[in-house]
Amino acid sequence: MAGVVGSKVTLTLALDTAHWRRHDRAFWAQVLANAANEAAPGVMQVRAFELQDSTVVLRLRASKSAKQIQKLWREDESFLRLRARFADLGARPDLDVEEDRV
Repeated sequence: MAGVVGSKVTLTLALDTAHWRRHDRAFWAQVLANAANEAAPGVMQVRAFELQDSTVVLRLRASKSAKQIQKLWREDESFLRLRARFADLGARPDLDVEEDRV
């Protein structure tokens, strides 16, 4: 029987268009991806990011289960700082997590 080895995380960042229309969105998409990468390097890593019209979609790989990631997202200091960083940059995050089984 296969066990849970981690999870796939999708962070959809809705961009505040009033704020973001003044900036180089491609550069700032990289800044958002780097912020996510640096928030908890032992827990999650950005695998890809996609810049859309008014959103940035980050696809991450996590070393913890979906339930653990959701709890960390709500309660862990590094994730709370990440959410605050996103807010400072005019991005509203929506977290989606699914189990990744082997």
